[in-house]
Amino acid sequence: MKRDPNMKICYDRIVPTAKQGPIEPVLHKMREEAVMQKTGAKTPRDAFKDLDPTQLIPAPHMALIAAKVWPAGSHLKCRFIGGSATQQAKVIAKAQIWQQYANIHIDFVKTTDETVRIAFLPGQGSWSAIGPDALNTEMFKKDEPTMNFGWLQDDTDDTEYGRVVVHEFGHALGCIHEHQSPNEHLEWNVEAVYAQFSGPPNNWDKATIDSNILQKYSPQGINATIFDRQSIMLYQFPAELFLNHVGTPNNTHLSKKDEAFIAKMYPKT
Repeated sequence: MKRDPNMKICYDRIVPTAKQGPIEPVLHKMREEAVMQKTGAKTPRDAFKDLDPTQLIPAPHMALIAAKVWPAGSHLKCRFIGGSATQQAKVIAKAQIWQQYANIHIDFVKTTDETVRIAFLPGQGSWSAIGPDALNTEMFKKDEPTMNFGWLQDDTDDTEYGRVVVHEFGHALGCIHEHQSPNEHLEWNVEAVYAQFSGPPNNWDKATIDSNILQKYSPQGINATIFDRQSIMLYQFPAELFLNHVGTPNNTHLSKKDEAFIAKMYPKT
């Protein structure tokens, strides 16, 4: 099959800990481990320095990890550590969409008591820490981002801003990718998946593709709806990647299931 060189997939900065117990994903390798193996880095945070999507991108990887949820009513303090006034204003507008449905306050501050630090580093992809992993100072030093928007520019289309920002803030609230939900039943064409992601712009090896695309999370410790093809947490995959030739849609807004699910996980009453 012909590769799509513009397929942009974000990766989650999941920090596995011994305290996770039964919520440990069934993925054979966590994203951090895959990066370390490919780069030879001794620590996960060192492995993610200076990523370049035009070269080899070692990947790490609506459902939500129960142990990575903020207490309902929390104030998620976000501080920009880069970006133009236009970029920042667009992120603020899109991020706060979650507040319409969840009992969570997404505040943008200039003080240094922030929870989430947001950068716009080109060449490093789009990614976010998962929920309270943003507080892990071993993985995310206090002067480094916990979320990055690598391809959002001043003139990026507003729809793309909505798709990317709402998606990444879904990760910041504890959500994982929908295509790795334990309730997913996609009919992957495995050979086509390997062909797509082994080439540019990802250049992933088989193990990385498995952990990024094909493997699902264990149902233990995961709160999930039935698989939602309209979820903002689901990427658009072309029909050629599936045995039944049915691709996934380009979701640019929260689905009704997204809205109901996040309201349940962050109840307002």
